[in-house]
Amino acid sequence: MQISTVFTALSSLAAGLVPARSARPLEIEGLGPEPLDPFEHAAIGTWITDDGAIRLDLKPDGRFDKRKAEMPGTHRGRYAVDRMTLYFEGDSGWTGLGAMRRGGLLSIGEKRFRKA
Repeated sequence: MQISTVFTALSSLAAGLVPARSARPLEIEGLGPEPLDPFEHAAIGTWITDDGAIRLDLKPDGRFDKRKAEMPGTHRGRYAVDRMTLYFEGDSGWTGLGAMRRGGLLSIGEKRFRKA
């Protein structure tokens, strides 16, 4: 018996044991039709890390696109602004917290972004 046949059988067995992961609804509510406050307006735009490795586009409709230079594809989700704090929730369930600082600086975890 070939080893690939064994692995195929084991993967089929494992797939039957693990329940399918359902997508949970996003908890961040989208921006309404109200005009943007100054903090929301300041957050909108393109933010780039100092080394250019990550590009974050914050759109006026409360959606974001995050692209990494070395990886194809885009990570998407929603964001909400509460004064100087930004709350992120990716479509895949990832959550993050950011803070805007004076001088066009956005901190998300250990990453620092500058407004492009």
